[in-house]
Amino acid sequence: MEKKIDVLIKGQGIVGMTLALHLSKFHLQIGLTLGHQPQKANTKQDARYFALNNASKKILEDVLCWPGGHDVTPLRAMQIFGDGLSELTFSSPIGHSPLAWIVKAASLHTQLRHQIGLTSNITWLEDHEKSQAPLLLICEGKHSAMRQQLGVSFETQHYQQHAFATLIDTGVAHHGQAIQWFIHGESGAEILGLLPCEGIQSSVMSMIWSLPSQKAFEFQMMSEAQMAQEIARITGSRFPQLKIIGPSALWPLAASKAQQWVGKLDSKQSWALLGDSAHTVHPLAGMGLNLGLGDVGEMTRLFKHRAEKEFWRKTNDLYLLRQYERARKTDILSSWYFCDAIQQLFSHPNEMIKSFRNLGLNSVQQLQFVKSFFMQQAGSSIKGTNA
Repeated sequence: MEKKIDVLIKGQGIVGMTLALHLSKFHLQIGLTLGHQPQKANTKQDARYFALNNASKKILEDVLCWPGGHDVTPLRAMQIFGDGLSELTFSSPIGHSPLAWIVKAASLHTQLRHQIGLTSNITWLEDHEKSQAPLLLICEGKHSAMRQQLGVSFETQHYQQHAFATLIDTGVAHHGQAIQWFIHGESGAEILGLLPCEGIQSSVMSMIWSLPSQKAFEFQMMSEAQMAQEIARITGSRFPQLKIIGPSALWPLAASKAQQWVGKLDSKQSWALLGDSAHTVHPLAGMGLNLGLGDVGEMTRLFKHRAEKEFWRKTNDLYLLRQYERARKTDILSSWYFCDAIQQLFSHPNEMIKSFRNLGLNSVQQLQFVKSFFMQQAGSSIKGTNA
C-alpha cells in the first residue's frame, strides 16, 4: 500500500536528514530515502571532519543535533602561508564566538539518525517504494541520479586535482588553530590544510591536501612513514613527531552548479535541488556543507512563511520554490566564483602573479579592518536562521 507522504526527500546525508527534521515541524508527513547515487571509491566516512560556521551550528542546534564533547572543536585561529614568504593570521577575539567549529562527520550522522528515530512524522522509505508526494526534494549529492533523470544541466569546472584526506597526530597541542599552506610545486598548485580535532588540547588534526591528480595517486601508494616525510617537507620543523593515524580518503576536485534548481515533474509534483545535488565548490575555504545547510535554512524559512502567512499555498507551489532558487543562487554563485578565483590565482605559474598574490596576503595581514571584513564574510556565508 502506498504511503501518504507530503514531502519526499531523496538522500540520507547530513543535508537530507537535517532538512527532514526541520520540515517535520510543520505537521507534514516526511518521507526519507537513501536516493540513487554511485558508491564512492576510496572513501571512509569516519575520516571526515566538517568546518561549520555559527549559522550552521544554529541550524543543527534547532533540531537538537549539535554533537558534544571532543566530537566538536572550536576553531580559534587560522594561519595561512602563501607560496612565497607571505603569511596571514586570523583569530577570534577573546569573548567572541570561534571562527568556526570542527565537527566529526560520524558523530553528526549519529545525532541526526537518532533524532529522526524520535520524530513520528518522518518515515524511512526504500527507494523502490512508490510515493506521489507533491514535493520532491533532492539531496543525493553531486552524482545525483535523480537530477540526471530530470535532465538538469550540471556545469562542472574540473581542477585536474585530487584531495587526499587523513588524520594525523602532530605531537603538539593545536589549541584550536588551523593551518593552511598554498604551494606551487613542480607538478602544479597544491593546498595543504590542517584542521584541529578532538578537543582544544588535542594534537590530532584532520588533513586535506589538494594535489595534482598524478601526484595524489603516487602519494596514496606511499607508506605512512613516507607520507609523514612528504608532509614534513611542507610543514618544516613545526611538527617533528608527526604521525599518520588514518583512515584516509581520495577524491577528484571540481566545482559545479546546476542550471535549474526547481521545476515540475508533472501537474501534481514539483521538485527542488539542495546541497551538492545543486552545487559544489573547491574545499579550500571549507564552505561545502555550510552552503548545503544554507539551502536547508532557506527552504525552512519558506515553509515557515507559508505556514504563517500563505497557508493556502500547496507545498509544491512553484512560486515558493522559485523564491528559494533565487535566494540561494545569489549566495552560492558568489562563493562559487570566489573559491574558483582563489584556486586559479594560486595555481598560476607566472612569477609576476606569484609576487602579486603574496603581496596581497601580506597587505591583508597589515590591515586589521580588511581582516575583520574577511572574518565577517566567513562567519555569515549562510543567511537565514533555520534548517
